[in-house]
Amino acid sequence: MKVFDLFEKENHLRPALKKNEFYTLKGWDFGWEILETINVAESRDEDEELSKRFSPGQKALYFFWYLDAQVTNGGFIQFYFNEYRKYLPTIKEGLKLISDTDLLDLVIKADNEYLINQSFFNQKIIKGDQIPIYDKLTVFSEIDDTYFLLHDKTMHLIEKYAKSNPDEFVAFKN
Repeated sequence: MKVFDLFEKENHLRPALKKNEFYTLKGWDFGWEILETINVAESRDEDEELSKRFSPGQKALYFFWYLDAQVTNGGFIQFYFNEYRKYLPTIKEGLKLISDTDLLDLVIKADNEYLINQSFFNQKIIKGDQIPIYDKLTVFSEIDDTYFLLHDKTMHLIEKYAKSNPDEFVAFKN
């Protein structure tokens, strides 16, 4: 069993949110509002334990946000360099859950490129120098460009999923 697949339903983290906020917020504002209420880990070391309290939909949002933060700040190279790959199985499951086959295919393509060049990445990680990775592995630049074309759609699909399954994300308050 994959570590981040566990869900302790009896310990589900469902923050209170006003119904009208949940249904009127859109896009990244919606995603941030829902994420902020569950983003209570003090460090990445706490992600495994915290994720047990997340529904599948919450996991899709939470771990997509890691991918997005890394890729929008430094591309897939940064995602791998900063050792976020351990979240990839959960990210892929989340993309399947929200039916985002385009981004799923791109993530698989990026990971295949990473695996082909894993030893090179590891050498540079040990040295703490990611610049040579950007210089040598220009294919990631193309993958990053495609990511920027797709990530708004992914946020839309997360929003659509959440609004169709509100009990996975929030407990409505008056």
